Amino acid sequence: MKNGVKQIWKYLAAGIMGLLGFASCGKSLADDSNDSAMYGPPPNADYKVLGTVSDEDGRPIKGIRVSVRLKYSPWSKDVEETLYSDDKGAYQLLTRSLDGLPPVTISFEDVDGEENGGEFESTEVTPEVKRTKDGDGTGSYQGAFEFLADVQLKKK
Repeated sequence: MKNGVKQIWKYLAAGIMGLLGFASCGKSLADDSNDSAMYGPPPNADYKVLGTVSDEDGRPIKGIRVSVRLKYSPWSKDVEETLYSDDKGAYQLLTRSLDGLPPVTISFEDVDGEENGGEFESTEVTPEVKRTKDGDGTGSYQGAFEFLADVQLKKK
């Protein structure tokens, strides 16, 4: 009798909540199984953007602004990370994308003028993509990727 009264109260409460606009995302009141609605985490991937910046003679250029632009979708704002090339002309960015694997564009700009051996023209590239780790098979973690762009800048 006690369980019957509890069931009636559950159905009554569910009906009232439904009329008020509330919905359940979990276990159905009429279902005693352990199945529940689950959407899972969004697709994500680890990625590394790296490369070198040199002049036309192959000498590394220090202090070049490297802007890494992630284009998630036409209706969302692009995400941009900025870093600078080091003494060896190298740059590297390690991060995680929480929306799968976005297209990447890398821009290179000389911002210090003559300090790094001359003034160089700006350029923009789409890097090569290489998978370095497989996903976990669930569809949410897509693995690890490396975006490589070695560029030679021309003097102005």
